[in-house]
Amino acid sequence: MATSQAYEAEREVSAGEAERHREEIRAFISDWDRVATYLLTIRRDGRPLMRPVSAFVEGWTIQTVTQNVHLKTRQVRRNPVVAYLFSGLEARERGNDPVSVYVQGLAELVEDPAEVEAFYERRAAATGRPRGHPGDTYTPYVIRTTPQYLRAEGFTGRRHPVIYRDFPDLATAAQMP
Repeated sequence: MATSQAYEAEREVSAGEAERHREEIRAFISDWDRVATYLLTIRRDGRPLMRPVSAFVEGWTIQTVTQNVHLKTRQVRRNPVVAYLFSGLEARERGNDPVSVYVQGLAELVEDPAEVEAFYERRAAATGRPRGHPGDTYTPYVIRTTPQYLRAEGFTGRRHPVIYRDFPDLATAAQMP
């Protein structure tokens, strides 16, 4: 394939088409039952480390529970640049692109116990899922990620990805405790 043809296959969709998929993509990354979520952090030596996690999405803010002893906690504290990969679990038809969303952003480590508890309450109210990890003796934290770049594959019916560099609902999400 010639270079110009290869580029054409990777060209993102128009801003108008991208906007038409915004709510569908946000619903996809919010779906705990049909989407596997992976968090990418950076090791001390600069190598990436990806692990499966659960993520709770409010607006476009992505939040993951961690604990004071977890490696991802230390990595976020050292380097707040993280990424999430949301991958659809449903079988795809032959020839169709897989449905996946890559989100890169800046993470903050929420350590205040009242804020962590408020997160658990909001998540339980929205999902019906309990707190989890009962009886743990470690301190829970929340990794709260503000997205800066999103690339969604498999939403348009053709190879062109949906790309967002703007997340208009972040102002509302940023005001959450």
